Amino acid sequence: KTDVMTIRTKQIIIALLSSAFIISLIFVQWQEVTRREQESGRGTHHVAIPASSQSCVKCHQQSSPGIIDHWTGSTHAVKGVGCVECHQAEKHDADAFDHYGALIAVVVTPRDCGRCHKTETEEFMASHHAKAGNILASLDNFLAETVEGARAPFNPHSPTPGRDITMVNGMASVDTGCKQCHGGKVALEANDGSLITVDDLKPDADGKPTNTDIVSQIKKAASGRPILSASSWPNTGIGRLNLDGSRGSCSACHSRHDFSPRRARQPENCGKCHLGPDHPQKEIFEESKHGVAFRDLHDHMNLNARDWVLGVDYTQAPTCATCHMSGHSRNGGKVTHDPSGRLSWTNRPPVSLVMDTDLNGEVVKETDPEKRKALVAHPWQEKRIAMTNVCTHCHTENYVEAFYKQYDDFVVNYNEKFAKPGQSIMAVLRDQKLITKQEFDEEIEWTWFYLWHHEGRRARHGASMMAPDYAHWHGMYEVAERFYQELIPQAREIARQAEEAGQAAEAEAVQKVIDDLLNRPEHTWYEEMKSTLKKGAADHAAVNVPGNAANADIAEAARGDATKVDTIDSVSSDGNTGTALPPESISTANESR
Repeated sequence: KTDVMTIRTKQIIIALLSSAFIISLIFVQWQEVTRREQESGRGTHHVAIPASSQSCVKCHQQSSPGIIDHWTGSTHAVKGVGCVECHQAEKHDADAFDHYGALIAVVVTPRDCGRCHKTETEEFMASHHAKAGNILASLDNFLAETVEGARAPFNPHSPTPGRDITMVNGMASVDTGCKQCHGGKVALEANDGSLITVDDLKPDADGKPTNTDIVSQIKKAASGRPILSASSWPNTGIGRLNLDGSRGSCSACHSRHDFSPRRARQPENCGKCHLGPDHPQKEIFEESKHGVAFRDLHDHMNLNARDWVLGVDYTQAPTCATCHMSGHSRNGGKVTHDPSGRLSWTNRPPVSLVMDTDLNGEVVKETDPEKRKALVAHPWQEKRIAMTNVCTHCHTENYVEAFYKQYDDFVVNYNEKFAKPGQSIMAVLRDQKLITKQEFDEEIEWTWFYLWHHEGRRARHGASMMAPDYAHWHGMYEVAERFYQELIPQAREIARQAEEAGQAAEAEAVQKVIDDLLNRPEHTWYEEMKSTLKKGAADHAAVNVPGNAANADIAEAARGDATKVDTIDSVSSDGNTGTALPPESISTANESR
């Protein structure tokens, strides 16, 4: 008998270890395949096709297989919520039609979703998202409707080879731009060529049209289907104005037909609308440490979790949904469909306002303290507490308080140094009738719009989400440049031209507002620099006596200083104006940047 292991025993052990290794590889591969299927919404699960939708599924598997493929990967399919359950209509609905025995409507509205998702619908309907369609009467929409296009069709400029274009749709920019994020009025074609919207149908509290005469004028296809105007559909704008009187589109965030919670929880989902030069929240998030952590730890975010509660299901990184909508361990996992409920500032308007809201969720703008107190139903402080409860899952209370101190100071600085003064300048120009009431017909109106709508928003959003480059270089630096190098010089030039035209009193009123602003301590550097340079230029010029060769260098310096003075007041076509720097200074500045 020996202690030495026999060759046979060794062979058995090696075989067992090899088998275990192979089995583990197969198991890991199976897990990875399963994970990827779940992530794509194509995981294997029971699909319960309700009897009401079986014929729909059978037909659409041939005509539009992508719809059915997406639906089979949804929770709806698991729970037996099929095509008819969402698209079902009632006899008196304006857009109802018989489709192979089922009475349906093409457009699914929040009222339809609310049959099952009552709480979520009520929260959404009370949110700012649901009011996004109000842009239809806003300054932004004037840009798209009139400046970028035209409110009425117009003749083409010249022929388009290969196409017989006889008329141009001037509202194209609105239809494909503004309305696709903000939403527009869903419209049906009428027999006389006009459009029928919610305004014409006048729906009652149940969403049924009360104007029966207009219903009889709806144009229908040979199949009996009411014809939706191509100017209004397709559209998933989050503030869409629907034919049944409801507002919004749930599929703006929960894209059809898989309605994936996983997708709705990721920042790219919000990025359809929250990006670009005037509200780059997606880009700001990506710059921040939050965005960096999300990209790095994406696979550990447990995005497929049923409830997805911060502090329970994940803590790796926040997303847009985490901070603004999703549940967490301190609020019992309660999700909200009102993303403004945790915001303490609104950074959308020219001047940021604290988020004191009334019973209708509107920001209170009343300035009288007693009247304001009576109107405020939800003070900004409770919203900040709600957000702080999210932040403190990963940060200490002192850290969060210090961040909010930085953020508040930043917003107040923007408001008081640039936004309110800018408003004052634009107001006095209008009050003195030196610019028209029409927007964008004068250069200074474009300048002011860029300052608050693009650069000012970028700065404030950058500060709110801890993205320093957006707060500074893409934000306050550009705000300051626009203010000092364009807005002020342009306003002074308007006043100068008014004075030359005999409007001395009006010009004086404008100059007084500007002078009063620039004499404030926060702006004195600007006037002091100009005064110093002008004085230096004058002094040097005074000693430049003809024939005095000793003063040649001084005269040259004077000419240089005079150039600098002109530069401060000038406005170049590319907007890159400012005090000229010698080449060596520019080189050093670029290297340090």
